[in-house]
Amino acid sequence: MELPVLDKFCFVFDLKTGCIAMGIINSLLTFILAVIMITFAVDLKTLEKQLKRDEVDTTMTSVVYAIVVLLVVLLFVKFLLDLVFVYAVHKEKCGIIKKYCIFWIIFVVLFIIGFLKILFYMDAGHVISHILFLAENFYYIVVIRSYLISVNEDGVL
Repeated sequence: MELPVLDKFCFVFDLKTGCIAMGIINSLLTFILAVIMITFAVDLKTLEKQLKRDEVDTTMTSVVYAIVVLLVVLLFVKFLLDLVFVYAVHKEKCGIIKKYCIFWIIFVVLFIIGFLKILFYMDAGHVISHILFLAENFYYIVVIRSYLISVNEDGVL
């Protein structure tokens, strides 16, 4: 099964405009999600301190805290690379865009693994924000792939 190829972004705008808009929106959403993850990490650290006072084993909360910190670092790296992507689309640098797609695939796999690992320690708001972030990113990659196919002369990646 192959990803669909779009002719227009949101059925109205051209793909270049859509890639730039999605890049800016995605960088902002990535930054907001990183801030949400920081607040989750602070809540988790508070819970860990409370469990230590109650003399309960905190090994699992320490592991979850480490995963959350790694996800925050990964989100900030993605934020910076989203801005580089916007520049690459503006200047039509296909090499940078292809490398961004490879990074994006690695990012999504790592993000899904981390999300599934900490899923049961999150409240509903955090889970919904992560699911919406992933859904937006899947549409984003379809738009990027469609733009790359439209820019390439031979129509293949």
